[in-house]
Amino acid sequence: MDIIRNKKALRKHQQRRYFQQRKQPMMDNGPEIELLNDYVNRTRKPGHGHTINIPKKRGGKIFWIALLSFIISICIAGYAFYKEADNALEKISIGTEEHSVFKTISNIANPHSYEKLDGFTDGRINILLLGRANSHKSGKDLTDTIIVASINTKDYTVGLFSIPRDLLVTNGNYYVKINSRYQTGLRQKRGAQYIIDTIEDITAQKIHYYIVMDFEGFINVIDTLGGINVDVPHHIIDTKYPGPGYSYETFEVYPGLQKFDGTTALKYARTRHDVEGDFGRAKRQQQVMQAARNKAFSLGTIINPLKIAEIFTTLGNHIHTDITPNEIEPFITLMKKVDTHNINNVVVDAWKPNSLLISARYYSDHGGISGLVPRIGNYREIREHAENLFNLNKIAQREKDIKNESPTTITLINASDDRAITGHVRNMLHMIGFNNIFIKYEKDLTAENTTVIDTTGGNKPFSLDEILKKLPAIKSHSQETDYNTDFVIILGNDIVDTYTYTEISQEELEKENAKNNDK
Repeated sequence: MDIIRNKKALRKHQQRRYFQQRKQPMMDNGPEIELLNDYVNRTRKPGHGHTINIPKKRGGKIFWIALLSFIISICIAGYAFYKEADNALEKISIGTEEHSVFKTISNIANPHSYEKLDGFTDGRINILLLGRANSHKSGKDLTDTIIVASINTKDYTVGLFSIPRDLLVTNGNYYVKINSRYQTGLRQKRGAQYIIDTIEDITAQKIHYYIVMDFEGFINVIDTLGGINVDVPHHIIDTKYPGPGYSYETFEVYPGLQKFDGTTALKYARTRHDVEGDFGRAKRQQQVMQAARNKAFSLGTIINPLKIAEIFTTLGNHIHTDITPNEIEPFITLMKKVDTHNINNVVVDAWKPNSLLISARYYSDHGGISGLVPRIGNYREIREHAENLFNLNKIAQREKDIKNESPTTITLINASDDRAITGHVRNMLHMIGFNNIFIKYEKDLTAENTTVIDTTGGNKPFSLDEILKKLPAIKSHSQETDYNTDFVIILGNDIVDTYTYTEISQEELEKENAKNNDK
C-alpha cells in the first residue's frame, strides 16, 4: 500500500475503506446517514469535530420552499457526495454573523439526540426567508425578498406569506423601510434578530428559524439545476434594471413558456416593471420558486448524487441560517410528508381594491419617507391573514357575512383634537367595504376614546365586530342617538396617532423608488 502522506488524503482513504468493508449501499434513504455517523464517531479525535454549514432551505420569495425540500432531500444522498458536501457545509454559517455555531456531522442523524423542531408540537413551523443583495453590490444587505414560509405539522401543508420590502416600520421615533432591518441588525452585531422581531410584531407569529441567501447564490443554484421553465403571463420590459455598479440595463421577456438561466430568472423575479406594479413581482417570485422546486425534484436531479453534491458546493458561500445540524433529520422526516405542490400563498400588497396596504408618506425630524402602510392604520388585518394562512376560507366567510348585512349606514363624528382624522377614517371604512358614511359635526364635543353606538339592536353583529376591530374602538353602552344610521362612530384622541401619514398614489411611490434606484 502506498504511504498516505497528509491528513486530508488519509481521511479520504479511511472513509473509502470503512464503507467498502461495511458494503453498505449508498442510496438507502436513511441508513447511509447512520453509517456516516458511525464512521465519524469511530474516527474523530476527542475534542475535534467537523465544522459544518448545512445549506438550509430557502431564499427570497423566489424558490425557498423548493430549496427547503431539496436541501433536506440532499442530506439523504449520503456518502456518495460526502466529501463535496462536507467542503460546502464548512462555508455556511449557523448562528449569528459574527459567531457561528458548529457541531459535528454525527449530530445530523442521531435518532437519540436530535432536538425537536421548534414549533412542531404547536402544529406550525414558521421560517423567515430573506433574499439579499451580495455584500459587494449596491444595496448591500437590503432584503429584496421577505417571506414567512409555514409548515403545518398537522396536515403537512405549506404556506407562503410575502411581505413587501417597502413596508414602513418604526425605528425608534421615525420610520424606515422593512428591507433595512436586516442590514441594521448586521451593523449592530445582532444578526437577523431585528428583522425577526419586526416580522413577529407585524404577523403576531413566532419565527422559529430564518434563512438568508444572496442573489448570486440564487443564480448559481438555478444554473446548477440546468435552468428552469417558466410560463410568462405577459410581456415585461424594464429599461432601468440595475446593472453593474450603479448603471442600468434593459431586461425584456415575452409571454409564453420560457427557459431561464439563473441570471434571467433573477431578473424576472426582481424587476418592478409589471402591469401589476411592484406586487406583480411577488407573484413572479413565487412562480420561479415553484419552477425551481419542480426542477429540483425531477428524476434527473434527485437520483444524481453528483448533481446534488454540486448544488451543495454552489450554496456553500451564499446561505446563512440558524438551523442546527441536529435538526436536519427531523426536517428530513417532516419533508417526506409535506405537500409542496399545493402551497397556500398570501401576498400582502397595495395593488388591488381589497389590498391590505396603501401607499403613504411620513414626515418627521429625520425628513420624509414614502412606502407602504396598513390601510387600517394597524396590523390587525395582516395578523388575521397570517393566523389563517391555512384557512383563508374563514376570512372569505367573514367578508360574506358582513356583505349579507349590507347596506350598512354609518355616521362619523369627530370628537378628537385633529380635524383631519375624519377623512382618514372615512377612507379606511370605504376600503373595508362600508360605503354609506355620513360625516356630522358637533360643536364642543370631545372624547379621549373612540366609541361605536349600535342602533340596530344587535341585528348586524358582523358589521359591528368588523368596525370595532378595524378602528379599533369600544362599543358604547348607550344606544341613544339623534342620528338615523345603523352605527354612530365618535372619534376620540386615541385614534389620532394611527393616521399621522399622508396618503399618496401608487404611481408616486413607484416614481420615488425609481428615482432613488431602490430596487
